[in-house]
Amino acid sequence: MSVDEGAFDVIVLGTGLTNSIVAASLSKAGFKVAHIDHNPYYGALDASLSFEELVQWQNTQTTAFSSFSRSGDTLAQSRAFSISLAPSLIPSTGPLIDALIASGVARYGGFRMIERVCVYDPSGTVKLVPGSKEDVFKNKEISLLDKRRLMRFLMFAAGDFEDKKELEGHADTPFPEYLKTVFSLTGDMINAIVYALAYCLSPNDPTLPALHRLRRYLRSAGRYGTSPFLVGHYGSAGEIAQGFCRTAAVSGGVYILGKPIKSLSASPPKHILHFEEFPEPLSCSLLISSPGYSLPSQPTLVNPPSSSSTSFSAHSTTCDVARCIAIIDRPLGLGELAPPPDDDGIPMEPVADESAPSPDNSSSSTSPSPAVLDTAVLVFPPSSLANGSSTAAATALLTGENTLSCPKGKWILYLALPLLASTPISNPETLLQPYLNAILALPADGIDTPITPLFTTFYIQHPSPPADPQQTAEAPLEPASASTAAHLAPAPLPPILPLPDAGDAAAEHAEHVFWEAVKILRPNAKEGGGDQDDDDGITSFWPPMENKEDQDEE
Repeated sequence: MSVDEGAFDVIVLGTGLTNSIVAASLSKAGFKVAHIDHNPYYGALDASLSFEELVQWQNTQTTAFSSFSRSGDTLAQSRAFSISLAPSLIPSTGPLIDALIASGVARYGGFRMIERVCVYDPSGTVKLVPGSKEDVFKNKEISLLDKRRLMRFLMFAAGDFEDKKELEGHADTPFPEYLKTVFSLTGDMINAIVYALAYCLSPNDPTLPALHRLRRYLRSAGRYGTSPFLVGHYGSAGEIAQGFCRTAAVSGGVYILGKPIKSLSASPPKHILHFEEFPEPLSCSLLISSPGYSLPSQPTLVNPPSSSSTSFSAHSTTCDVARCIAIIDRPLGLGELAPPPDDDGIPMEPVADESAPSPDNSSSSTSPSPAVLDTAVLVFPPSSLANGSSTAAATALLTGENTLSCPKGKWILYLALPLLASTPISNPETLLQPYLNAILALPADGIDTPITPLFTTFYIQHPSPPADPQQTAEAPLEPASASTAAHLAPAPLPPILPLPDAGDAAAEHAEHVFWEAVKILRPNAKEGGGDQDDDDGITSFWPPMENKEDQDEE
């Protein structure tokens, strides 16, 4: 490798979703980018892994994850699974969908609609969550008076409520209390709204951020179907991260995965990176790092934007999360399904010609029976299980064969429980087994015996500590000079966010990091506008899509 070949504007460490979006946007903006990951796979903590990769990954974890247990090391058709380390939903409107479309990454992947959102009832049954006016009117379990109250609230939540009298003095009121006192809603409706529509983590979550989340989701319904939520094929977040990496490569980005880094040092105005297997080093003017790498200098910590459209829980920045992954071979009983649409693919709205993925490329080759549920979310409010948490809500995400994440006749079930300060310390299997047992007692085929999973694993995920910062990105940033080697570190996002917030938070954070990088590399660039004739001008996060079909080749 020549000196010129090894010289880059930017080196990005780690291929998690945030950093992958950053790498793609900088590469498409014309910067020379090298993207490095010491893992042999894309996605880092957002990766989608085969079964063998999951087992190997668990054997190598030391800090971000702990307390692993699993039922075995083998599984039939193991290579056909794409198991997500970061299970999440994608709202039909929001920063992630916008980035997928504007970057062209949407054409590389496929998406499935979430077919059911349910709430677990202490009686051992599940109740479908009404998320639209039509759902409310069709629901026979809600009285006419309660329907009127619920409709009044949903119309309020979907509108511009910030200056309405109903919100005055209640921005920090616990959301369940607000629904009860202001809108006279009752227990079951409150649980559905708080935990399955607003995706609060606890009864103490404040009202205003919950309303912001709820409004986004209500306004998302109808864009691609009745549900406001999608899930990506092949494990969602990991496959999406890889799609952004592919876009960066198409624009000239260089990728090195699974190679040991011998040393990483700062020699102003450059960072120098040596690999054990390559004789020539790589150098860059700007280093963008992520947790898990030995850093040569104190970085500038880039926090998520303060004007974020996503609403983090007050507890989410510090708490651990207990997780379970279970693989089953029988469907769950979460309500009857209507026949599926003729086309299983979810096309994105184009922003330019050819920007939407082809339905043929996003469909499964087989379709399940109309009565078989392929995708669903089941929420357990606090105290919904006698031996479950009384302070935090647990969530379960189900993905089946049409998400292309598992073979025909198999489903992957992801369980998560935030370990708030008031949660007794215990091992994850003890915490989550009651929830898993309750779910497995809901078979859909008329058999009363609970489902026996083919495989289970339990573990705890810990928040990633941020790099030791010299300043935050809100402080003035200087371009790289003869006496400095610029170094940015995107602050790690919390390991537990509301299910629909993780992808949007990553996309919004990535755009913030992109503009901070541009300030260093091209100080004359204008964020969000400027003189189009200025060679240094970078006027948008994503440049306009080219109207040609050569984007698919790396």
